[in-house]
Amino acid sequence: MKKSIIIVGIILMVGVLGFSISGINVVKNETSVNTTAELPSKEVIVAEVVSPPKVEKPFSDWQKYNIDYMNDNIKAILVKKLGTNGKTAFYLPPIGYINVSRGSKFGVAYALNNPNPSGENFFEFDWIVDKSVVENCGVSEAVAQKWIERGWTSFGKIPQGWVDCMTIYFAFPSDIELCNVKYNFVIMKDGILYDTKSVEFNII
Repeated sequence: MKKSIIIVGIILMVGVLGFSISGINVVKNETSVNTTAELPSKEVIVAEVVSPPKVEKPFSDWQKYNIDYMNDNIKAILVKKLGTNGKTAFYLPPIGYINVSRGSKFGVAYALNNPNPSGENFFEFDWIVDKSVVENCGVSEAVAQKWIERGWTSFGKIPQGWVDCMTIYFAFPSDIELCNVKYNFVIMKDGILYDTKSVEFNII
């Protein structure tokens, strides 16, 4: 009888221990599962690659500004640019220079205004090649000065309020190197400096 009670007690203890152990494992498993489920998910951020804006090179319709002889349309443009008190105005590309091919000719239109209310004045002007041509183009100033075919100098009286419209014409030889040449426009009024301007060519 005592042996039976001892055996039954052992069986019960084993069963309780087994149940307790399995219960602990279940709790551990549940805890592990819950812990994993609560971990926040990592977001992958992809940066957008933005290409830099393209810089367009300035372009001009050079032949639009190549004026052989003055005409009424160009006169109207120059008079408008002068306004009431402007001294000089040029019909040139807005980018400040002109591309010309070797062996070609190019005419520049411009206007000279005398807004002085005192009346008639004596004007004298000259187109003179800039000294930089020696280094830039490898020719003397005298040679580059001869690239002006006509219109490099003039003088005379201009009445008050009168606009004189003219052209200067260049002829560039075909055997020169690629270079940059500038011509300075100097205007004197009654023997005193009135205005100066420059026209720049890229010979290509």
